Amino acid sequence: MSTSLDKVAVFPAPAPQEPQDEQRKKDNDGLHKRRGIWHFKLKVAGRWKEMSTHETSYQEARKYRNKIVRAQEEGRLPTDRAKWTFAKAAEQWLETRKKTVAHGTWRIDKQRVERLREVFADKRLAQITSADISNYQMARLDKVSAATINSETKALRLVLKTAKVWAHLADDFKPLRESKEGPGRALTPEEEKSLFDTAMNDENASAVYYAAIVAANTSTRGCELRRLKLKDVDLMNRTITIRRESTKTDAGCRIIPLNENATWAMCRLLDRATNLKSTEPEHYLFPGFPFRRTRDTESHKGSGYDPTTHQVSWRTGWRNLLKKAGLPHLRFHDLRHHCITRLAEAGVADQTLMAIAGHVSKAMLDHYSHVRLQARRAAVAALDNLQSPTTITATPHEEAERVN
Repeated sequence: MSTSLDKVAVFPAPAPQEPQDEQRKKDNDGLHKRRGIWHFKLKVAGRWKEMSTHETSYQEARKYRNKIVRAQEEGRLPTDRAKWTFAKAAEQWLETRKKTVAHGTWRIDKQRVERLREVFADKRLAQITSADISNYQMARLDKVSAATINSETKALRLVLKTAKVWAHLADDFKPLRESKEGPGRALTPEEEKSLFDTAMNDENASAVYYAAIVAANTSTRGCELRRLKLKDVDLMNRTITIRRESTKTDAGCRIIPLNENATWAMCRLLDRATNLKSTEPEHYLFPGFPFRRTRDTESHKGSGYDPTTHQVSWRTGWRNLLKKAGLPHLRFHDLRHHCITRLAEAGVADQTLMAIAGHVSKAMLDHYSHVRLQARRAAVAALDNLQSPTTITATPHEEAERVN
């Protein structure tokens, strides 16, 4: 038998009402929910903008809003440019850099951006994370040095700063540790003989063969050689002039004397330039070949060399030279360090070394000071071989004990 209580509907207990103070706090924070996500309004450049916290929790949303407000007060709030893709932002950054830095610096920045674009091109600046940057560092480390990667991430950092995005990544970013063994390596006597015998005895040698001899005897960089014009070569006084547009910094501008080997190679290069129709003072010593470096091959086909532009790379010729000489891992830039090392071993003073080599960092000077000390120590040690074994019967310490 049922009772009247069986027919009474059971309703769930009402949800507890939120305290009035807590509700007022939410209202004061300006947070409001939309489809389960907390949003808030922020006045940016005189206009109100609706911003999402991407949070369903009120407490987390409140923390996020406070973080954004604090960033705005400190001038670290990401700009609208944060929505740009890296490719677009980098292009704009390069345009600005072109007007504010030297051409050589801009050219290097452009090369760094090209490497970064391969990974970050379609990614919005606001979407780039510290993990993305770390993955880039590790992937590149298999191909280039830590110093090169640090230079590339520096360019990335400058692009991100244009949108005020970098501040949120700075604490998690760590540059790679660079080698402390010195700025480069010098050739051993055997390597030097193999390389230059190959370069001097090959009748079909390319331009880089002779350029290698010049670099190893003048400390010039590859970019400085490729940008030499005929007016910069003075065989009468046996000098070459490195001008501002050819080098990295103002300190790189210099006049370098040519020794016998460099003069011989420079004569071969001048003969080659003449054969390629490079005859005017403003023409380049290493004329460019536009057919090899443009996609519009039909318009340049059969046009030959252009003496008004310079060669941009000699990678193929350099690899062929190293293959013939049996030196697969040598960089062209190592020839510069080889020359500076030889000068340091000869006891050349810092100021003279810098006048020949151009810009030399403090780390490089410290390295070559060590080289000089090693060369002097080896010279003093050579005196031991000049002493007759019969003339020295005891060490100085043993002799002092005998006298006492």
